[in-house]
This record gives sequence, structure tokens and C-alpha cells, in this order.
Amino acid sequence: MRDVFFLALPALLAAGGIAGMVAVLVRARRLQAAWDSGIAVEGRCVAGYVVTRTHGHGRPGHSIWHHVHEFTTPEGEVRRLEEAGGPRTVVPGDTVTIRYPHGRPDRATALPPAARSRTLLGTGCVMAFLVVFVLAALSFMGFYLTVFKPMWHTARTGGTGSTRTAPDLPPLPSLPTTWPTDLPPPPTDVPLPRP
Repeated sequence: MRDVFFLALPALLAAGGIAGMVAVLVRARRLQAAWDSGIAVEGRCVAGYVVTRTHGHGRPGHSIWHHVHEFTTPEGEVRRLEEAGGPRTVVPGDTVTIRYPHGRPDRATALPPAARSRTLLGTGCVMAFLVVFVLAALSFMGFYLTVFKPMWHTARTGGTGSTRTAPDLPPLPSLPTTWPTDLPPPPTDVPLPRP
């Protein structure tokens, strides 16, 4: 049971961190593809809303703006795009430029190429955090396997490889069964206290 807790839980955390890194890299690559070799079409913001995440006990957190954009591909297909992190100045009814890779309107973005540096910085910060998170989980697993588990095994087996039993103790001396009779008489020359 101890192995499950000390190995499986950090392994799941490390796997989640790696999945997060993959998701961040895939998003950054898709944005890059849309900006570099993409098709630019005119779109329109049809809705906007704010998602506020609070920290524990109702403390205010941070807000992320979300926009819903509608655009028409050169083939005449009307599509909608919901995206987080767009400019706060875009309101429903505004015209925006939508970019997407050739033949992939499902990977469209309304973020302008000018947001490249901000996106790169955000990606770098999230990747650095996730790398440290994964390394911490893997280090904990390695520390458990190389230090704690052998230490617990040694304590349980006494270093012999088998389960430790109580050491052989010498037998207790037998107690006398009678009261001693050869006690000296009480002293008689002790002065008595004065009243």
C-alpha cells in the first residue's frame, strides 16, 4: 500500500504535467502555423464573456476574456471560433481578422501575430513551471526508491534480509519465596526528637 501511495501518485502527477506540456506545445505550434502559413479572412465577434477564477475562500482571482467569432471560409463554409485570451477591446459586432492553416479552419485564431511575443512568454513560463513540477515528482519517486524504501526494509528486517524477531534474552533471575530472616537489629543509639 505504501508503494502505491509513494510511487503511483507521483507517477500520475508527472504524467499530468507531461500531458500539460504537450498541450501547451501543441497550442503554441498551432498558433504559429496559423500566423505563418495561414489564410486570413475577415470575421466578426458575435459574443464576448469573462471567466473569473477565484482562489480559495472566495478571494478574487484573475479574469480571462473569451470571444466567440464567426467567419466564412473561401469555400463558403460559415464557422464559429471560441477563443480565450483575446484583446479586451474587442466587443460583439467588431470586425476581426481570422487566420488558420490552409485546409484547417478548425484551427483558426483571432489572436493577431503581434501577440507572438506575449504568447511565447506565456508558453515559456508555463513550460518552465511544468518541467519543475514533473522533475519534482520524479525526484520524489527516485528518493523514495533509493532512500526511504531501503531504509524501511532494513528497519523491518534488521539488515539480515529476513523479518526481525525479538532477540533472545537471558532468563530472569528467580525471586525469593521467603522473607529474609538475617536482618540486623534496628539501631538503639539514635536520639529521639524533643517535644
